[in-house]
Amino acid sequence: MNKTQIETRIAQLYLALQYCSERNKTFTVGERICINQERFQWMHILDDETATPRPVPQNIEHKLKDVCRLALQHNFKPYYGDPFKDEIVLYN
Repeated sequence: MNKTQIETRIAQLYLALQYCSERNKTFTVGERICINQERFQWMHILDDETATPRPVPQNIEHKLKDVCRLALQHNFKPYYGDPFKDEIVLYN
C-alpha cells in the first residue's frame, strides 16, 4: 500500500470505531483491540516501511465494511476528530 492508501485505511478504521462508540455497538472489546492493533501498525509502517501489516481477521473486516457503509449512508461525523489527522497536519 502507498502512503495515501495507508492514511485512508487508518481513517476508515477510526471512523468505524467511532461509529461503534457513538451510534451502534457493533464490535466486541476483542474486535476493537484487533482494529486498533491494525490501525497502530499502519501508523508504524508510515515511519518504518519494513514493518509488517497486521490486518484484522476476515470476519472483522466484513463488519468493518458494514459499519463504514452505514457511517457513509448516515453522513456520520465523529464527535471527536481523528487524532491521527491532527498529527499528520502538525508533522507535515
